[in-house]
Amino acid sequence: MAASATAQRISAPSEEKSAITAMAFVADATAQSRLSADLFNMTLGKANIRDGSIDAALAVSEWPRDLDLLVVDLDEAADPVADAAALKTAVPGGCIVIGLGRINDVELYRDLMAVGFNDYLALPLGEGVMGRAAERALEVRGRGGAAMTPSGVALRGAKPRTLSVIGARGGVGATTTAIAIAAMLGNRLKEEVLLIDFDLHYGSLMLALDLEAIDALREALDRPDRIDALFIQQVAQKKAEYLYAIGAEEAPTGGFQARPRAANDFLRSVHRRFRWIVADVPRGDPVIQRQVIEASTDIMLIADLSLPGVRDAMRLQQMVHDVAPAAKLHLATGGLVDARRSAVKVADVERSLKRKVDCQIPADIPAALAAVNFGKPLPEAAPNSGIVKALRSFVAGLDAAGDEGRGEAPKATSLLARFAEGIKKGKK
Repeated sequence: MAASATAQRISAPSEEKSAITAMAFVADATAQSRLSADLFNMTLGKANIRDGSIDAALAVSEWPRDLDLLVVDLDEAADPVADAAALKTAVPGGCIVIGLGRINDVELYRDLMAVGFNDYLALPLGEGVMGRAAERALEVRGRGGAAMTPSGVALRGAKPRTLSVIGARGGVGATTTAIAIAAMLGNRLKEEVLLIDFDLHYGSLMLALDLEAIDALREALDRPDRIDALFIQQVAQKKAEYLYAIGAEEAPTGGFQARPRAANDFLRSVHRRFRWIVADVPRGDPVIQRQVIEASTDIMLIADLSLPGVRDAMRLQQMVHDVAPAAKLHLATGGLVDARRSAVKVADVERSLKRKVDCQIPADIPAALAAVNFGKPLPEAAPNSGIVKALRSFVAGLDAAGDEGRGEAPKATSLLARFAEGIKKGKK
C-alpha cells in the first residue's frame, strides 16, 4: 500500500498549531512504543509507525508531499550513510528526517548530518527524547533553516536536472566550464552537485580535480540496474562540500559500445542521490554523446569563433533539436581566439544559429592552469577569473523556472552557405 494512503495531515481546529504528519520505520518494539508516546500530541495520536528499517523506507515508491517528519531505523543498514543519502533525495524537500541506531559515534552523526539528516539518536531511547528532537527540528524549519535554498525557494517537489556541457570543437574549454558551473551551482544552492566525465578514454575532468579515475563508470553504463546507494557512495568522490565527481580512464585499446539508453538509465539511477548532475560530454564518442544529450534537461553548447566552430555548433544544435527537443539549450562562445580579433564575430554566430549567445566565456589561460595545478575548481583557485565572472549570471539563472532557452534549430542542409550568407547580411 502506498505511503500516501496512510499518512495524511490531520487538522486540529481546537489546537493552536495543526498536527504534523509523521511516519516511522523502526524494527525495535520498545522504540516503537516510545515513538508513539513521544509523538502522540504532535500528531494527535496519528503517527504512522511501521515495523521495519531504512530498507523498507527506501522501498516506498511515493511519499506524501506534506510529510513533516520521518524516523528511520539504521541499525541493520550495511552502509547507513549511503542509504541515508539515497533516502534524503527521495523524500519531499521539507521533510525532517531523524535516524535511530545502536551505534553511538560522533563520526556517524556528522556523516548523517552531511547528507541531509536533521538528527541521529542512539537506542535505547529515553523518555521524551524523540519529542524534543522533533520539536527542535521543526523550530529550525519554521525559521527557514531547513530544506530551503539560499533564495528561499523550497526544494519540495524539485525535479532532477542534468546539464550537459559540450564543445563544438576541441579546446573551447568545455571541461573547465563544466567544473566551474558545478562548483558554483552547488555553492549557490547549498546542494550537492555531481560531475560526470563521460569521456571514458580521454577525459581529463578527474585529472583536473586531482581525483582518482576508476573503471566503475564503464561497468555502471553496462549494467545500470546494479546501481544502488552503496555503489554511488563508493564511486562518487567528494571534492568540496557540495561537489562530487565520477570519471574513468579506460585503455585506448579497450572497446566499449554502450547499449541503447545506457546513459539515460545510468543518470536516472544516480539522480536518486543527486538532484543536479553536470555532465562533461565527449566529442569523440557519438553514441554516448547522443545518449547523454537525449537524457539531459539542460544543454550548454560552447562554440569557438571560427568557421569550423560555427559549422559544428549548427550540427550539434540540430542534433539537440532532434533528440532532446524539450531540453533548454544554452549557447556560449569560448576558446583561445579573442573575440575582438576574430574574423568571426559573436553576432555572426547568433545569425547563423538563429539565437542569442547566452554567455561569452573569455580565454583565461593563467587561471585555468592554476586551477589544474592546484587540483581545484576554477572558482576556488581563481575566484576573480574572467571565466568565473562570465558564468555567474548563467549559473544564477540555471535553477529558475520559466526559461524556455531554446530557439529555432537550423535546417540540416547548406550549413556553410547559411553561415556565409549571415556574414554578408551583417556587412550590409
